[in-house]
Amino acid sequence: MFMRADSLKLKIINFVLILALFVNWGRPDFLFSGRGIAYKLWQRGMWLVLNYQTKTYETLTSTNFILKYTQADQELAPLILPLAEDYLFKVEKILGIKQKKYRIPLVLYHDEETLNKSFGWSGDKSAVGVYWAGTIRLVSPQAWSEHLVENTSALWATFQREGPLAHELTHLFIDEATKGNYPRWLTEGLAQYVEEEITGFILSEPSVESKAHPYPFASLVSDFDRQPDQFLAYWQSLQAVRNLLEEYGRERLTGLLAELRQGKGFYQAFANNYGLNFAEFEQNLKY
Repeated sequence: MFMRADSLKLKIINFVLILALFVNWGRPDFLFSGRGIAYKLWQRGMWLVLNYQTKTYETLTSTNFILKYTQADQELAPLILPLAEDYLFKVEKILGIKQKKYRIPLVLYHDEETLNKSFGWSGDKSAVGVYWAGTIRLVSPQAWSEHLVENTSALWATFQREGPLAHELTHLFIDEATKGNYPRWLTEGLAQYVEEEITGFILSEPSVESKAHPYPFASLVSDFDRQPDQFLAYWQSLQAVRNLLEEYGRERLTGLLAELRQGKGFYQAFANNYGLNFAEFEQNLKY
């Protein structure tokens, strides 16, 4: 069911007022629990906005997803839900964590411009998939695939092989598992790792010269998107995650995520689970 615009605005205003109650103004004793509640309320507010933005879209549902799409993708859309369910099961298996049982909002935009408008982005932004506030937004392969629009089977094969669904679904898992308490490089590295495991897709590697001068991980926490060489930033993140999983095992990663969910700082949670501080790990990381 969709709301009228005035009703939607009223509900969002109410959400903002409630959020204000949980902002940490001199009360560190309930900082993380308050942030967690506020984040959930804010997330629900974003769902209302998305629901309103896509009020004219078609809808399909499955056990764990609600898919919204335009008529231009009516042949492709029914194929996406079974794939999403399959990927969800595989992400759970790879990460060793379960997704909470609610229907994940999944939107298929017919073109990149419409996705950008949903965020208010300018034309210089470019993305075929975005995870945001408990929602996954994808651009139809009709907009970015080299195959003819009429060739649904070719589009579908391309979407399975190169589409961002597994990547963005991993972001959702990490966000939910930690209540949003994680460094950016960790979720980007895990999303690439899982994506490669499921689809075999790997981003292009940075140049040999770039690899010789990796970014400090502190920069990948505070300014990930502002790093001049984005291939290097993503590649470093993947190498760090690959090392953590293949050298130390999945159990320590799930322990790290669990402590982050409890509100612990990343560096403390890392030391607790890996038995060394992160600076040592970074210094000894082999690329």
